[in-house]
Amino acid sequence: MNFFLKSLLLILLTSTCAYGVDDFVANTEKNFAPSHSNRFSFLLGVNPSLSKSTDVANFLFSYANRIDSFWIEGSASTTSGLFSKMTLNNQNATGSSDSELKNSRSTLTSFGLGVARESKYAQALFSSNNLYEIVATDLTYNIFKESVQSKSFNGVGLLAKFGLYKKTSDYFSFGAQFVYHLAVVKRAPDSDSETSSMRSLTLSHLTIGLDLSFFL
Repeated sequence: MNFFLKSLLLILLTSTCAYGVDDFVANTEKNFAPSHSNRFSFLLGVNPSLSKSTDVANFLFSYANRIDSFWIEGSASTTSGLFSKMTLNNQNATGSSDSELKNSRSTLTSFGLGVARESKYAQALFSSNNLYEIVATDLTYNIFKESVQSKSFNGVGLLAKFGLYKKTSDYFSFGAQFVYHLAVVKRAPDSDSETSSMRSLTLSHLTIGLDLSFFL
């Protein structure tokens, strides 16, 4: 299920950017175009698997400033999830076995800066002039903490987002958003002989959630 959703997200991201202009005609009606250039977004997301939705949960806030059809955005997020759903264990890095970490919960705090592109191709698909999509990519700095040994890991990563929104007024819209987070984090070395790979973890998780956006 997660593999399918990740594949779908990647297809949506690439097809919107690469093929959208040729395949669809965007709605450019004046009554759709927002008159505000500041966007404040609040997202609550969970694991896409309905039976395991609480395995990973996140809250993301972002502020963006509009430049034509693009947004320059900054974001901050916090994620809580099962260690096994967020990364694979590197025992040299964590000092714990797979069984010890399997059901433990870890936290991830991320700060990002990136670019988002707004388009309106969904309007052609659903014959509605109040729909739009946003595709975004942020470069992130991440702080990951596991709860068994209480070790902290830091590092950079990427945040990819795809959202489909319904605009209800010039000040508000809501929609569903996929968020895929990828990062490589490292803890501080315990000795000079430790290599970078011995103290590293690769984080990867996907969530889907409800996004509420306000425009000012």
